[in-house]
Amino acid sequence: MKWILIGLLVLSRVAEVFGAGENGTPGGRPAALGRVSVALTGIGSLFGNQAAMPWGEGWQAEAFAENRFLMKELCYESAGISWSGRPGAFGVVLSFFGFQLYNEFNAGISYAKKFGRRFSAGVELNYIRVQIAEGYGSTGTASCAVGFIYRPDAHWTIGMQISNPVALRLTDHPVERLPVIFRLGGGYLIADLVLILLEGEKDLENPFQIKSGVEVRLTRAIFGRIGLLTGPMTITGGFGFSLGRLVVDIATGYQTALGFSPSISIGYSFGKKQQQ
Repeated sequence: MKWILIGLLVLSRVAEVFGAGENGTPGGRPAALGRVSVALTGIGSLFGNQAAMPWGEGWQAEAFAENRFLMKELCYESAGISWSGRPGAFGVVLSFFGFQLYNEFNAGISYAKKFGRRFSAGVELNYIRVQIAEGYGSTGTASCAVGFIYRPDAHWTIGMQISNPVALRLTDHPVERLPVIFRLGGGYLIADLVLILLEGEKDLENPFQIKSGVEVRLTRAIFGRIGLLTGPMTITGGFGFSLGRLVVDIATGYQTALGFSPSISIGYSFGKKQQQ
């Protein structure tokens, strides 16, 4: 029964990669907030929206691991490092999903820059490789994403990202392309205590997806989080711990049919202490 379920999940994963061209949003903070990420800044922002990188300072690094539906064959790991200063921010990210019969690898490099005090833009170039055992071989292609952040005041953050602006071909037989994916979202910070987030995602084939999350500062260094996303309906939650330059985020998602997907990320700022 376990291998039947893994097979079905892998098939759905193939459909996701060939249909969406991305591995989801890594990072313990987004994982607890309904996978909202397009308007988040702070450590690990290069995983969600590259345009958020310039809002930090100096060197930052983060590693993330997720055990999807508590199956070792469906583990997902990623790591990234970024630097922000003059003349902008640079980032590198690597990720891996799967096991010996099916796996994905993604490598990306990013650059972003502020334009004034309220606006930033970023671009990521990445390479995606999918490998299937039992004689199917592997295939890969290059892609890109562009993102924007606008912060009109101390409370609002608005983000937008377009992944795969050009629908590049991934396979020839049958013809499969990486579709254009739009993400638009915003966050509103209340009294430096409560952050409310909402994000919409749409590609040219799949239904519109809504993501939402709420983050509450429980103490000076502890954050509580809860989220909800559609397609399929998933409830998320978790905690964040800001320990000086070290940030630890623990999260889990729950689907009625498939169960829990626990995750953790550890981030470190080599410069100033970063705000969540």
